[in-house]
Amino acid sequence: MNTSDLRAIFRDSPLYGSDQRFRRRVDLRLAREQKFVSMRLFNLDIEVTNLCNLACRTCYNPPTQKQTMSVKQFGHILVQAHELINHLHWDGLWLTISGGEPLMNEHLWEMLRLARASSGVKGIAIITNGTLIDKEKAELIESLGIEEVMVSLDGAGKNTHDSIRGRGSFVRTMAGVEALVRHAPGTFLGSTLTLTSLNLGEIKAYVELVFDLGGNYAWINPPLYCGRIVSSQLSIPYEEHLRVMKLARQLDTRYFRQAFSVYYNIPYYPLTDPISPYLDLSTSCPWGRNNLTVTSDGSVLPCLYSRDLRLGNVLEQSLFALYESPMLKGFRDGSLLAEPCRSCSYWEFCGGCRARTYYLTGNWMAADPWCPLVQGSSEPELRVFPSAVMSGT
Repeated sequence: MNTSDLRAIFRDSPLYGSDQRFRRRVDLRLAREQKFVSMRLFNLDIEVTNLCNLACRTCYNPPTQKQTMSVKQFGHILVQAHELINHLHWDGLWLTISGGEPLMNEHLWEMLRLARASSGVKGIAIITNGTLIDKEKAELIESLGIEEVMVSLDGAGKNTHDSIRGRGSFVRTMAGVEALVRHAPGTFLGSTLTLTSLNLGEIKAYVELVFDLGGNYAWINPPLYCGRIVSSQLSIPYEEHLRVMKLARQLDTRYFRQAFSVYYNIPYYPLTDPISPYLDLSTSCPWGRNNLTVTSDGSVLPCLYSRDLRLGNVLEQSLFALYESPMLKGFRDGSLLAEPCRSCSYWEFCGGCRARTYYLTGNWMAADPWCPLVQGSSEPELRVFPSAVMSGT
């Protein structure tokens, strides 16, 4: 569905004139989607620190040695990123700033100003736990024109959230979200939840909470078997993953006319689309395609979850040369993918989750064990046709 269709659906709604929160959601969503439709953007995740004020049981990046990026290093990475997009002949960069907790880097605001002043940077997103955001920081985010902020929530209430992220964290995160809603109204606001055995029963309530808070979307991440989640024993079985994947689609269609989206962060989530798979590529795997991650020490990864695959270091090597590594090229053209992924009609859009595949099989290019098609499901049985789609509720 293109932005013209969305504009017609949302702006013709009576809610657009009467509901300020709905109008904000619509305008921010259309502005964001138009940017991605009109330009070919490369997403670069930059982890500006590995320090964090929490010790979440689901963390995929627990620090083994404290590391914080300097402004000079950040500037060098921007230069390398611009050279990369020039080589690729793409239109610009979408920067995702993360950590650790990015607000733990005292130079964060200087880095953001540097990025904002760069003509090649077309958008900036921040991933944060929200606990350090107050009125002053939210106003800074608004004044810098930060396009998107994603706040981590691991439950629909304090009991579940705090059992994963630490006592008192839920209240502080809620305060941060409230500050963003009030003082950064021009920011596309979303939330991300890591799916665990503790919050499996709270998905509907979590989505409702994010919607009621004034968010634009709720993002659900199935767990990856790296970092602290391995020792925390919070993983879920395949059957629950499949159930929640379908539930996410049901919720997405239910909230669609409210200009609110629900995503399940797995490359084959589009198979649940009731119209046609891969019309929406929001969750397609960007691994080494239109995405790279730079860690706080300059190491380059194909994605933020692929902690065991360091391609090199951008502070010492060309980012374009690392992007052109034989493994990434072999993934992009499909030649290194194992069957049945290599022959799948969706490999070019999907490719499977390479990080999850590695942590489950030990092979970066094996068939993704959590793909329903690999598991033997047929496409028709994966489609979700909730009655809410027809009723428009």
